[in-house]
Amino acid sequence: MLTDAEIERYARQVVLPEVGGRGQERLLASRVAVLGDGSASRHAADLLRRAGVTVTDADAEAVVDLRLDSAGMPDRADGPLVWGRLRGTSVTVLALPADGRSARVVENVDPAAPPLAGPLVACALHALGALAATEALVMLLTPSRGARRTTLDVATGALTATALEDPA
Repeated sequence: MLTDAEIERYARQVVLPEVGGRGQERLLASRVAVLGDGSASRHAADLLRRAGVTVTDADAEAVVDLRLDSAGMPDRADGPLVWGRLRGTSVTVLALPADGRSARVVENVDPAAPPLAGPLVACALHALGALAATEALVMLLTPSRGARRTTLDVATGALTATALEDPA
């Protein structure tokens, strides 16, 4: 049960039908590991903490991997996995539920994509952190939700989300 202080602190979330009191209790009991040491990882961790989630590196219920120098996806964790990358002008976030399947999703990256420059870099990294934190919160609040890919083209502002099927 939420204390009076927690109700006051998280009032904006508790009134949302997608969260409510039970959802906020679930978030307060959740532990998420955020991998990476860049600004995207710090932004995601900050947003998760503000939502009431404990950000840790041990005994995590879910993993948010924003290590931008890593080429491939990590081995699946026991819990949900949110994997994000910045390539060219696109921010891509994959959200894979903890459903026991070994889903592997290969990201199609245009090797000729021009790198971001100037103020778009900071915007893209903050967008990556925000999208990854949002997907982690969705996975914690609705564990039965399927895998999905969300892509933001920073240059145009186009946002697309698609459901992913587990490859057999």
